[in-house]
Amino acid sequence: MSETVSPPSSQPSATPPANPNQERQPSAPATNATRPLRQRPARNNRLRVGMAVLLIVLLLTLLALVIAGIGAVRFPWVSQSRVAPRDLILQAPTVEQVAGSQLPTSALKIDVAPRFAAAYEQLGGLRRLGLPISPALLQNGREVQWFERARLEYWPELSGTPYEFQIGLVGVEYVAGRTFLRPEPFASRPDLRYFPETGFGVGGLFLQYWEEHGGLTSFGYPISAEFDEVQPDGRAFRVQYFERARFELHPEAAGTPYVVQLGLLGSALYFGESRPQTVQPRPTPVP
Repeated sequence: MSETVSPPSSQPSATPPANPNQERQPSAPATNATRPLRQRPARNNRLRVGMAVLLIVLLLTLLALVIAGIGAVRFPWVSQSRVAPRDLILQAPTVEQVAGSQLPTSALKIDVAPRFAAAYEQLGGLRRLGLPISPALLQNGREVQWFERARLEYWPELSGTPYEFQIGLVGVEYVAGRTFLRPEPFASRPDLRYFPETGFGVGGLFLQYWEEHGGLTSFGYPISAEFDEVQPDGRAFRVQYFERARFELHPEAAGTPYVVQLGLLGSALYFGESRPQTVQPRPTPVP
């Protein structure tokens, strides 16, 4: 008995009706549609970090500009290249403490302090004292100001007297530790004067300069005889030390007011410069 094979139907088979009780299967994720949603939080985080870094950089730049602006401010009551000496009063240092620790005078311009302005002119000004090399300061409990050739001192306990302002004993301080041989005592004469207070005499051009430029008040008594001294820079001068100065003879300036000049003892002490170590010859007897 043969089977009858029915030919395949050419019409599509009907889709079976959906089972209302069957759970709907989730469809495949739409990768292209959801990817921006997933990347958005990370992108926002990076944006926030970048904004924070940019804000910090801007704040630091602004702070630097403000600091630079403050440093560039020039107040009308403060000179650009000058020091207000009364504003720089220091605690009482010794000469050793201030020596070598100060700025060179070429680095800034220093004025004569108001306290010492009148005394500076009365005691000889530029030729006698030289330029100021320090502001007014307290040294060993006393207000002073250093100049190239001297140190001015304020003595308030002598206010109202000629000794309220005095020139410091820079000559005595400069030769401290050195011994000067004294000549035999002799009688004074017009061109040579003997000072029994210290046992030394002054004569010639040095005596003339001493008498014409302030004498005892300006220079004090002689504390050495005349002798040849080689300075630390190698130059040799005929010199004589006084309590407040060193006289130097400059023959190249003969016939001018500068044949006798004052040594820069103020600068030497203030900046701690080396001292000459000349061995003195024994003084000859005065005829």
